[in-house]
Amino acid sequence: MSEPAFDELLRRLAAADVDFVVVGGLAVNAWGVVRGTKDVDVVVANAPDNLKRLAEVAVAAGGHVQRGEALLGTPISIASALASGEQVAIETDLGRLDVVQGLDGIPGYDELYSRATKTEILDVSVAVCALEDLKAMKRAAGRIRDLADLEDLEATS
Repeated sequence: MSEPAFDELLRRLAAADVDFVVVGGLAVNAWGVVRGTKDVDVVVANAPDNLKRLAEVAVAAGGHVQRGEALLGTPISIASALASGEQVAIETDLGRLDVVQGLDGIPGYDELYSRATKTEILDVSVAVCALEDLKAMKRAAGRIRDLADLEDLEATS
């Protein structure tokens, strides 16, 4: 796999009218903390048409999902995995897209979107979760990286 091209991944999602909110490392950056990230974390609207659009973008970018021994690589199979409401990590040629729905401490799309801010990330206009939502998600995750992010976010706000 080549270097991640998160800007292109975000651009394609936005161009396909996928309804999503950026969370995770890119949201941390959007709120003023500079750090690297290994993926694009999003929460998406769970409407079937939206999941289909996301899956089509992923497949067009060489995307696949590993589920046990199965390798899901069609829009239908990926949309079906997304419809389960659980976290789905999609490996693409543009980098990893992590749909983090269904995890403890992660609000649903409607709730996140209602408080999100439209901003530019990597020169792409996207919805980014509210700072307080991001802090709450970092607290809930509780991993070392998340606690460091939380500390950095507290220092910048």
